[in-house]
Amino acid sequence: MPVETSPARLMKVREALASREVPLLAFLLTDLDNIGYVTGFTGSTAQVIITPEEALFITDSRYTVQAARDCVGFTLMETPRGSGGYGEALQNVLKERPAIQALGFEAANVTVAAWEKLRELSPEVEWVGTESIVENLRMVKDAGEIAAIRRAIAVAEAAFLSVKHLLVPGTREQDFALELEYAMRRGGAEGTAFESIVASGTLGARPHHHAGPRPFAVGDFVTIDWGASVDGYNSDITRTVGIGAVTLRQREIYAVVLEAQRLAIAAVRPGANGKEIDAVARDYITAQGFGDAFGHSLGHSLGRDVHDGPGLSIRGEGLILAPGMVLTVEPGIYLEDWGGVRIEEDILVTETGCEVLTSLPNGLEVV
Repeated sequence: MPVETSPARLMKVREALASREVPLLAFLLTDLDNIGYVTGFTGSTAQVIITPEEALFITDSRYTVQAARDCVGFTLMETPRGSGGYGEALQNVLKERPAIQALGFEAANVTVAAWEKLRELSPEVEWVGTESIVENLRMVKDAGEIAAIRRAIAVAEAAFLSVKHLLVPGTREQDFALELEYAMRRGGAEGTAFESIVASGTLGARPHHHAGPRPFAVGDFVTIDWGASVDGYNSDITRTVGIGAVTLRQREIYAVVLEAQRLAIAAVRPGANGKEIDAVARDYITAQGFGDAFGHSLGHSLGRDVHDGPGLSIRGEGLILAPGMVLTVEPGIYLEDWGGVRIEEDILVTETGCEVLTSLPNGLEVV
């Protein structure tokens, strides 16, 4: 699997625009993850216009030197200084290129107010909303992207192991989250992939619980969901551990979640769809009597964004798995006034099945 260059990705975008039912000859990119994917840019503000003949990269004066280095194959434009900013720059581009009669834009990344402003600036242009043109290209990762995700996983796993000794009675959820996030930064992460989840005791019934002041207690299950961002790519891992001692019921529920995950991972293969894989885990959990306690999707795509496109869910029939896709597999059971269990791995779809990229043990551990 080769490492793609910016010119190669630019060509893929042009091909995608040309292959639409109604082809587009000009396209405005405003989503920074998509801009970074196509251009290699790592700054915090930019816009890109792509036509069959040109690739224009627009940014402000803070990033012109960086963009000249990062964005191979793009013509660099600086936004006018003053209040006009990107709107004035875009207006100038369109005035100088009257052949652009229709301009596609990323509908999910443009507010109604922004769209109306664009139409006011260039009323002679037809603005065409598009969906997921670049996001669909991002679904299949190249070798460089996969290597970055592996590095993000390694940083996250090493950080967890370095703070695991704090999983003891008396440690507060928020303190453990803070130490874990600091360890990721110390280990080389650019930042956290998302706000770390640390949910203990009955609070584990909340899949997206915000770590708070509750101290761990003997008998708790503690669910930790964390990830690192490295070189622009993310990891996403979840483990549930017992503190001091656990009951037979806790062991039984943990075993159900673990087996559901194992079955789902074993079913991953090119050509399968996201709904099929979700159903493998969901049907098993339902057969064990916990169907109503598994309310979220089985997993999501992973890459430049933590949720990097379609995933494994009851609505995932449109996602056809292909080699190079990276996804999470994270079944869970959540019972009010009892707690929860979630176990999450990051996987890479291969030619024959999948490779589990995460390496931390996932059997029940009582610390």
